[in-house]
Amino acid sequence: MKKVLALALALMLCVGMFAGCGEKSASQNIEGGTQTSDTQTGGTSGDPAELTLWLPIYQFGDGISDEEFWNQKLDAFEAENNCVVNLEILSWSDYATVIYTGMLSGAGEGPDVVYVTETYDLINAGLLAPLDEYITEEDQEKYVFLDQGAYNAEGQLCTWPMMAGNPCVVFYNMDMLAAAGITELPTTWDEFYDVCVALKETNPDVWPFIQSWGATNGVSAMLASFWPFFFQAGGTVLDDQGNLNLDSDATLEVLNFINKLKADGIFDDSIVTMDDPNGKFVNGEAAIIINGTGNAATYTEQGINWQCSLGLEGSGGLATNFSVDSLAVASYCEEKALAADLIKYITSAECMDDYHEQIYGMPSLTTDATYTEPEPFQSMYTNDADKMHVVPSFEGSASFMDQFQQNVQGMLMGQLTPEQVIEQTMTYYNEQIVS
Repeated sequence: MKKVLALALALMLCVGMFAGCGEKSASQNIEGGTQTSDTQTGGTSGDPAELTLWLPIYQFGDGISDEEFWNQKLDAFEAENNCVVNLEILSWSDYATVIYTGMLSGAGEGPDVVYVTETYDLINAGLLAPLDEYITEEDQEKYVFLDQGAYNAEGQLCTWPMMAGNPCVVFYNMDMLAAAGITELPTTWDEFYDVCVALKETNPDVWPFIQSWGATNGVSAMLASFWPFFFQAGGTVLDDQGNLNLDSDATLEVLNFINKLKADGIFDDSIVTMDDPNGKFVNGEAAIIINGTGNAATYTEQGINWQCSLGLEGSGGLATNFSVDSLAVASYCEEKALAADLIKYITSAECMDDYHEQIYGMPSLTTDATYTEPEPFQSMYTNDADKMHVVPSFEGSASFMDQFQQNVQGMLMGQLTPEQVIEQTMTYYNEQIVS
C-alpha cells in the first residue's frame, strides 16, 4: 500500500505533527471564526487520495525503524481519511539539497508533506504553501511552539514545528561558584559580569566564562555565543518586511558586552581560536558555559556539580534561542487540506508520545502530550516556551554568520570597534549577498 524509500544512513548534525481528522477536511479560520468544510477526502469517484510524505531518519539505535514506526501510525490515518500516504525515509546526507531539488521537480516527483530544516530558499521560491487557513483556535491553544514556524513575506505561517528543543542555557560549575563565595545564580547581565569577576579573582587559572569564537564556522560560533544575548537584548533577526535586522541597537548592545568581557580579562587572547568550550567546561577549566540542554547528561556523567538557568535578563527581558525543525505542505500539493490534517496527526500526542519513546526523545509539542524531559528542563519547556526564540532562515545566512564571526574576532583582537563590526558585516551582506 505504501511506497517506502529507505536511503543509506548518513548522519549530519542539524542545528539542527497534528490531530487526526475524519471524513471532513481541516477546519478553516474564516473572518475570525472557525468553519469546517464538508468536502470529503479522496477522489471524486471515491478512489483514495494520495500524499507523498518525506521524513528524515531519526532512529540511530537498535529499536523499531523509522519506516516501520510511521507505517504503523499511518494505517489509522489512511483508513479514517480514505487516502494513501506514500512514505519515504531520507538520509541526512545533503538533506536540505535533496529536499529543495525534489520540490523543484513538482507534483509526482517531490513530496506533498515534507520535513524541513532550512526554509529561506523553499519559501522564497514559492514551494511551501501557507498554513494559516488550516489553523484553528484549538490548534493555537494546544500547540506549544506553533508561532516558531517559518513565515513568508506576507507574514503567513509556512511550516509547522515538529522537532523543537535543546535551548541554549547557562550552565554553572557550582563548586567553582561556591569557592568564590557565590551562593545564588545571577539573573541579569550586570550580575553575571560580577560573578565572572569574582570567579577570575578567586581562580585566575580557570576561565570564568567561555565562548566559541574560534568555531569552525559562523553558524556554530554564534549559536551559543551571540544569539542568546541578542534575544535578551530584545533583538529581532528579521524586520516586519522579512529583511535582516542585525544593524540594530540590540546587536550593538551584545557586542559591547562581549567586548567588555575581553577588555576586563574575563576572556584572554585565545578566545578568538577557542573551538572547544565544552571540553574546557567538562575538564574543569571553565566555570560557566552557554550550551544546549542536551549536554547536561555528559556533565553529570563527568561528575560536575552543575546547575543551570534558562538565560539572563537583558534590556529585552529573559530569553534564549533554541532549534526548530518543521513539517510543510508543498505549494503544488493538490490535497492541501488533507496534507494539513496529516501534519496535525503526525504531531499529535497520539503519534508523538510513542515517537519520543521509541524513536527520538524531544520536548512535547502539545499541551495534552506526555512530558518526559528531566528537570529542570521540563519546567523550562512548560513555563518558558515563550522565551525561547528561533533564529529564522534568511538569505545567505551561513555566509553572513561567517563574516560576522570574522569581524567579532577582529574586535576581540582590538582591530575593530563594535560599531565597525556591524558596519563592515552589513556592508558585506548588502554588497556581496543581496545585491
